[in-house]
Amino acid sequence: MKTRTFPILFAFLAVFVVVLLFANRPAAASSRQSLPTKQLAGPPDDILTGAMRLPDPADAGTRSHAAMIPIHLAPASGGGWAWQSEWPVDVAGRLTLALFAPDAEKWALALQTPGGAAQPLEALAGSGQPVSLGINAWQYPGTLYTLENAQAGAYRLQITTAATPQPNSRGIHGYVAISSDSPYRLYTHLSSYNLLTGQQVGLVAYAYRENGQTGRPTPLTGVVRDAGITLHLPNGDTQTVAMFDDGKHADGAANDGVFGGVFTATQTGDYTAQVLVHGVTPAGRGFLRSSAHMFPIIAPSLSLDDVAAQAQVTDDDKRWQINLSATPLGPLSRVKVYAELWGSLPDGQMTPVAWIGGIVQPTPTAGGAQLALGLDGRWLARAQAAAPFELRQVRVQDANTHIPLDMVERMPLLAQRLPAAAMQPAGEITEEMLSGPRPATAPRNPAGGSVLMLIHGYCSSSVWPTANFTNYALFQDYNQNRSHDEFAQLINNFGAQFSSFGAVAHSQGGAASLHLYTYYWSGLNYATGPRLIQSVGTPYQGTALAGNLALLGQIFGVGCGTNWDLTYEGSALWLAGIPTTAKDDVYYHTTSDKDVWWRWDFCNPVTTIFLEDPDDGVVEQWSGQLAGGHNLGHKQGCFHIDSWVMRDPGQTTDASRNSNMNAYDAR
Repeated sequence: MKTRTFPILFAFLAVFVVVLLFANRPAAASSRQSLPTKQLAGPPDDILTGAMRLPDPADAGTRSHAAMIPIHLAPASGGGWAWQSEWPVDVAGRLTLALFAPDAEKWALALQTPGGAAQPLEALAGSGQPVSLGINAWQYPGTLYTLENAQAGAYRLQITTAATPQPNSRGIHGYVAISSDSPYRLYTHLSSYNLLTGQQVGLVAYAYRENGQTGRPTPLTGVVRDAGITLHLPNGDTQTVAMFDDGKHADGAANDGVFGGVFTATQTGDYTAQVLVHGVTPAGRGFLRSSAHMFPIIAPSLSLDDVAAQAQVTDDDKRWQINLSATPLGPLSRVKVYAELWGSLPDGQMTPVAWIGGIVQPTPTAGGAQLALGLDGRWLARAQAAAPFELRQVRVQDANTHIPLDMVERMPLLAQRLPAAAMQPAGEITEEMLSGPRPATAPRNPAGGSVLMLIHGYCSSSVWPTANFTNYALFQDYNQNRSHDEFAQLINNFGAQFSSFGAVAHSQGGAASLHLYTYYWSGLNYATGPRLIQSVGTPYQGTALAGNLALLGQIFGVGCGTNWDLTYEGSALWLAGIPTTAKDDVYYHTTSDKDVWWRWDFCNPVTTIFLEDPDDGVVEQWSGQLAGGHNLGHKQGCFHIDSWVMRDPGQTTDASRNSNMNAYDAR
């Protein structure tokens, strides 16, 4: 991102108008309609606390206590095919292996334990437990093997088969995931959100010791001995990227225990990166850990110009329309824009007035393009601010992926006069100040009635039993993969047949409903009742399964496909654009396995390899939290979906909770 600083100047601006169409059924993303967007604004407190600033990807990293090793079968000297791999285990206790491969039933598995001879894996761990790994309908079959009293030391897995394997395009025939009770973990994250073609993209990795603390873990020095990245490119190619602790590869300071690897992104599309780390504990025991990241690379589409923003008063003399100048770098498409407005106090000190933002369709101009934002004049009255004005932290992001396209630290704002509303008593903060004026033509049918909309999640089917709901409508976009923005627009299209609706949503449906309510005018804005959006099992902060499922999709078939918005880092980037006022209208529930002393605590037994307990089989309790929303509690004994691998029922089948949501939901 560029960093530019301007001299402070003067300010002024005007507002916006939007029109739109609406439909009464979900439509494919390619046929989504133009919806009226909100002119977002928020109080100075959000500026001072940094609530709307871009996140640091180092705070949205992936924790791993396991290794997922790719299986590459090769012709054996005596005929057939074979593969073997050795890995160290640093503590005695439970050792878990999960095998994922389309041809696994044709394979013979042998495991050599420390100091022992190779034995059939079933002789050591039993016949194995059939499992599946996935999110909703996106499930991959596997087999789970558990050694309860495994020794520390070196293990070797051998696979042989007489059948000719069918590899994927990268020559991978399967994966084996290995996990132990070790406290030594791996933490990995993107080095930045600069995910544009032609730019260097970095991944960071370090080891840490689990101690129950939350937040970014503390790196251990002198533990990691070797680290590398296997990068799967959108065109099917594979690239190996070495990682270093030399202070030159997005790794921070040299010899601090933090490793980094960088590559230049040349293709647009979804990338999958697997980080593999070999380490040695302070006690001299070796360990192996891996993590997986999925992220998109997009082409730059526009750049902000090095000129002052222009403000003009709207026809009603209530608002400014603030115009930013930009240079197109490709076809113009919708973008998310954010900026902080600062003004001057009588003593000359600069004070925050409000932040402004929203989804904007760039308007072509003779010299490039223009981006229009709106500001209610009452924000100026509340701050008692006058010229000179300036914009700070101006950023433009892709509307679908939220990836930053350009950013300016400071930009002067020129204006000939203030709106009349800026010279009048401000009063309380209103909806119009936060979201702009309601559109003259709203995406709703005034004669359609008010309903509760039951919304499913990512790659899902009809998950809501309807016996406990009244006056409802079922949203149906089954077994599909949508970004939050695409999902939100489909909810709107379906809801346009009603005069208003509230949302009861499962999984990604909760995030998509919040996205719709944040950026667009819809039937949600006309609903009345105590709780506008209620969600169950929504990964507001993402799930660790997203990256690993991308790897498995390469050997089983892509299923519903990868989803950046469901990753930790993608979710953090999305949340940075959600105002505190919108979160305040969300009421959410989380669930997990019932924790009892007489059995191993798990939801889906295989997800314990990839998720931190407690979890619901897809979403960890911590990652289901929405700061600023209303947490209605955590319940044990309910899982993300109904499935044969789960001990307890799916979280949407709780009749008591469903009746409660039905009673309190807005319509």
